[in-house]
Amino acid sequence: FSEFREAFNLFDKDGGGDISVKELGSVMRSLGQNPTEQELQDMVRSVDQDGNGTIDFNEFLQMMQKAM
Repeated sequence: FSEFREAFNLFDKDGGGDISVKELGSVMRSLGQNPTEQELQDMVRSVDQDGNGTIDFNEFLQMMQKAM
């Protein structure tokens, strides 16, 4: 669980408690990926349960579970 919190904090660049499309993009690019703006928005939308346009920690955990 603490590994997920650390990973979340890496994505959450501004420490705001959620991951924006912009923050997701910068981490993806640092990992050598080059997602389009549309792909990033789709990734956020696929796990954004409350519809606020960002990924909170619980949504992030669900995203990680899907990826495993």
